[in-house]
Amino acid sequence: MTPAVLRRAAAIVSLLLIAGCNTLPRSGPTIQEITAQPADGSAAVEIIAINDAVARLTQFEEVLAFSPDFIGGSVENIELIRPLDILDITVWENGEFPLYGTVGGPTLLLDMRVDLNGFIFMPQVGRLQVAGLTIEQLRQTLTRRLAPMTPEPQVEVRLQNAQNNTVRVFGSEGALGDFPIEAGTRTLAGLIANAGAAGVDPEVAQVSVRRGSRVERVWLQDIYTSPSADIALRGGDVINIERDPRSFSALGEFGTQTQVDFPGRDISLMEAIARLGGLNGSTANPRGVFVLRSERPEVYNRFNQRTATAPVRVAYAMDLTRPAAFFTASNFSVRDGDIVFVSEAPYVQFLKIIGSIAPTLNQANSTAQLLSGNAF
Repeated sequence: MTPAVLRRAAAIVSLLLIAGCNTLPRSGPTIQEITAQPADGSAAVEIIAINDAVARLTQFEEVLAFSPDFIGGSVENIELIRPLDILDITVWENGEFPLYGTVGGPTLLLDMRVDLNGFIFMPQVGRLQVAGLTIEQLRQTLTRRLAPMTPEPQVEVRLQNAQNNTVRVFGSEGALGDFPIEAGTRTLAGLIANAGAAGVDPEVAQVSVRRGSRVERVWLQDIYTSPSADIALRGGDVINIERDPRSFSALGEFGTQTQVDFPGRDISLMEAIARLGGLNGSTANPRGVFVLRSERPEVYNRFNQRTATAPVRVAYAMDLTRPAAFFTASNFSVRDGDIVFVSEAPYVQFLKIIGSIAPTLNQANSTAQLLSGNAF
């Protein structure tokens, strides 16, 4: 076998091996594969070219706001006594024979816990229902009850600890603690101001409030700028200050394959590409930029004659070889759960084929030289 024949045979074998493979290694489907009708009969992905109209009609603002039930609540009366509160009661007496045995000074009745049924027990007064009374109402009640037993009694009542009127706060690092609802923490903004750092960038922070079985959330910045977001708190509320959980996936011919957190309330396709370092200049196909999304039917129906009643699988396509496309991409919003994919340039597969057969050809050439006696 001559060296030339050997080299040709090696090339043919290499090409046959490559042809026998389903595909060479690559980062994802080609443009043709994305736009083709699936051979297995499954639902096709609808291809929609991104233009200015589509960019405008696909805008969908995910509003975070509290419901009227949360907004309409009035601030707590922090002087209202509740079960499990702890009271300090001070009594001054003017007679020679004081009821509590303290001559010339006050009698301190400290750490008087309100039981689960709303009662306290006070010497000489007995068991007394106090839950639902304000501090002033209890003071007046005790003064009336003591008046027949000691001359001109004076009573002071202080709420030492409102254990049943607290809210629990969590941040990105875990629990920040339990906070009593006091004068400065009766609203959400007041509580956050007193709770300390939550470890979340305010630009991307959301605040959720769990009240009973309901959970509602708003943007942190809205609490400071919108009166309707600064709701009154209730004892037992659970507050969680967390980073915006939304993200999108970046696949294909970027500099990296990764999941990207939203940097703010919105991110455009152009911003998403820029944050990923742009397209790979060696392998990316600028005509094959796709945003794959399970589109909401109410959004899909805005620009399509077919009326959808369920989410539609859509691949929004962008050709970045057109200069105007950069402006359009700046107006097209990426949404939570999207997949931003850039296909591979067609010539890359050819280069991979050459790279795959080159070692075999080199080996055949070396063998041919050896057989012909030209190896040295």
